[in-house]
Amino acid sequence: MIKNKLFVIFVIGSIVLSSCLLPPPPGQGPNNGQNNGAQPAAGSNQPTQSQSQVQSTVSSQPAETSASAEQIHTDANHHSDVDLTNLELGDGKASTSPQAGYVFSCMTSFNNKGGGAGSPGNWLNNDGTWDATKKAVIDGSVSWPHSFTISVQGDQRVFTGNDLPDHPTGNFPVSSSDDAYAYDRNPNSIKQQSISLSLPANPVAAAQPNCVGGEVGIMLSGVVIFSAFDAEGRDAPAHEVQDNCDGHPQNTGFYHYHSLSDCIVDNATGHSALMGYAFDGYGIYGYYGENGEELTNADLDTCHGHTHMIEWNGKMVEMYHYHATHEFPYVVGCFHGNPAVRALSAPGGGQQQGQGQDQQGGQGQPANGGQSTQGRNGQQPPQETIDACVGLTANTACTVTTPNGTISGTCGAPPNSSQLICIPAGGPRP
Repeated sequence: MIKNKLFVIFVIGSIVLSSCLLPPPPGQGPNNGQNNGAQPAAGSNQPTQSQSQVQSTVSSQPAETSASAEQIHTDANHHSDVDLTNLELGDGKASTSPQAGYVFSCMTSFNNKGGGAGSPGNWLNNDGTWDATKKAVIDGSVSWPHSFTISVQGDQRVFTGNDLPDHPTGNFPVSSSDDAYAYDRNPNSIKQQSISLSLPANPVAAAQPNCVGGEVGIMLSGVVIFSAFDAEGRDAPAHEVQDNCDGHPQNTGFYHYHSLSDCIVDNATGHSALMGYAFDGYGIYGYYGENGEELTNADLDTCHGHTHMIEWNGKMVEMYHYHATHEFPYVVGCFHGNPAVRALSAPGGGQQQGQGQDQQGGQGQPANGGQSTQGRNGQQPPQETIDACVGLTANTACTVTTPNGTISGTCGAPPNSSQLICIPAGGPRP
C-alpha cells in the first residue's frame, strides 16, 4: 500500500515538474507586448545602440505598428546586379522639377570655366558611361581629431561637430607626385569647421518636393554630403577624384562627399542601416533594400527614396526614407520634406556655397556652382528672391511675398553672378 502511494506521488510530481519545463505558448514570453527592436523610451537620455543620440516622441511622428523588428527585418545577405564598369554619367542632369535619375536643382546655371577636375579620367567610357572600378583615388591616410554628436532636443535632432571625419582621408592638397594629379589638382586643404545643425526629429512630407542646392545632408561620420554635381554641373563622383573614403575638400576646407562613402560601414543584413540624414530630416540608408538586393533608380521615386517599414526613433514605423545608389544622383535628387537648412559651408548657413572645388580659392563656393550670388554690398540676397526665380529664365516676371505684401519684379542676375534672383521693379540691384 505504501509503495502504491509513493508511486502516485511520483507520477503527480513528474507531471507538475514537466509543466514547469515546457516553453510558454506563443505571445506569452517574457517580452510579450514589447518591440524587440525598440530603443530606450521616449525622453530617455540613454543613447541608442547604433547611434550616440537620444530619440524623443512628438505628435508628428509616423504611425507606429505592433510589428517587431524580427517580423520586418530579413537576414538576407547583401547582393547586387549593378555593373560598376558601366555607370551612366549624370552630366547635365539638372531638372526644374522632380524627375527620377536627375537632380531637381535650385541652381539653373553652372560655372563652365573652372572648379572640379581638370582632365578627363581614363575611367570615362566613350559611350556616356564610366567605370568606377578604374577610377583614380587620392593617395594618403591622414587621421583627424574627429568630433561629432547627435542628440534629440524636443522635436529637433541636433548635430554638432567639426566636419572632420571618423575615418582617414587622403593627402590634400593633391601632390604632384600623386597619379591622381594628372586628372584633378585639388589645391584645397582640409580644415576644421564648426557645425551646429537642427533638423526635425520626425519629418513630414512637404506639399511638393523641394529643389536642392549644393549640399543635401550630413552623414553619421560627421561629414557633410554635397549634391551629385561639381561646380560645372557635371557628375562629381565620375569626374572629380576623391580619396579612398570618397571625400575631398572644397575651397574653404570643408571635407565632403558627393556619394555614399565606402568608409561608412553598413553592417546590417537585409535592409541597409542608417547612414545619415538629409537636410529635411529624413534618413539616408545604404545601398540595399528589404531583401538585401542593391537598389537602383528604378526602385526609388523622383527624390531617390521610398516608403516602407523601417526602425525610426526606436520603433518600427512605415516611413519615407532615402537610399544611396551607385547610379546618379547617388543620394538625394530632391527634398521630400522641407529642408531646415540649405547649406552648412555657406557663411551664416545661407544658400549653398561649396559646390565643387573652386580651384582659384576665394571666400566660399557659390550657390550657382562656381559664381557668387552676392551683390555689390557683399551680402547674400534674401533666400526668397532666389526661390522666386527657381525654374525661370532671365527677364521673366516674378513675385516675392513679404510680411508687407507681394513685390513684383523680374528675374535677373547680380553683378559677377549667374544665379537668378527676383529683382524688384524699379529697384536697385541687390
